[in-house]
Amino acid sequence: MKAIVVLLICYTAVPLFADESEHYFTQGNEFYKQGEFERAIEQYQKVISLGYESGALYFNLGNAYYRTGQIGLARLYYEKAARFLKNDEALRQNLGLVKMRLVDQIDVPPRLFLVEWWHAFLNVFSLSLLSWLTAGLLWLFLALLAIRIYLSSRGRNHRLRGFTAVLLSVLVLFVFILAHKIYLFESEHYGIILRPTVTVHASPNPSGTEVFVLHEGTKVKVLRRTGDWLEIRLADGKTGWLQKKVMEEI
Repeated sequence: MKAIVVLLICYTAVPLFADESEHYFTQGNEFYKQGEFERAIEQYQKVISLGYESGALYFNLGNAYYRTGQIGLARLYYEKAARFLKNDEALRQNLGLVKMRLVDQIDVPPRLFLVEWWHAFLNVFSLSLLSWLTAGLLWLFLALLAIRIYLSSRGRNHRLRGFTAVLLSVLVLFVFILAHKIYLFESEHYGIILRPTVTVHASPNPSGTEVFVLHEGTKVKVLRRTGDWLEIRLADGKTGWLQKKVMEEI
């Protein structure tokens, strides 16, 4: 059943593209269905080169790379798709297939239940959706506040006080969540190893001590940059330096 999931492609992004990009996207889907995966990749990349992106585009591109055996690029574009397709079951299963084929099986240390719950809650909303919800709550609160002021000026019994307080609390919560989401988006950067084998050093120098080896498809967190070198951290806490050219950021 899992093998079938990888064959799926998504069509929903077409209306988001301009005519030229829509043509390339549709052509890519046709090549994919015909089993011409390299040609499908070429068409999808043309859409990206025109400045368009979407969950469907990245998902389809990840599928095409998977079918050509390019596991690193498959994971890269699945991870990019995950920024748009929140809680998508097909994407989750395809990512699972990729991870099973990785050489580096990194054990993630358990986190506190509240931390897990908080991160799961953050992943429910995309940044754009959270921004719209927060803006909507703000306008609703301002409208309700204006109604309260108007009723008060008329000397009427304004029963909206409790509802206004609740709405304000919800608004403050969403502002906090949005601020935290923006902070994570701006400060946390991840990348995927695209070379078959990569040596990680203890310092940003090719002659530095070799601390461990990574393989294609492994996801790393970028901590800082020094010239052409990146300091990275794995999910299990290991850190080191590698050259920027061996990976691509999500």
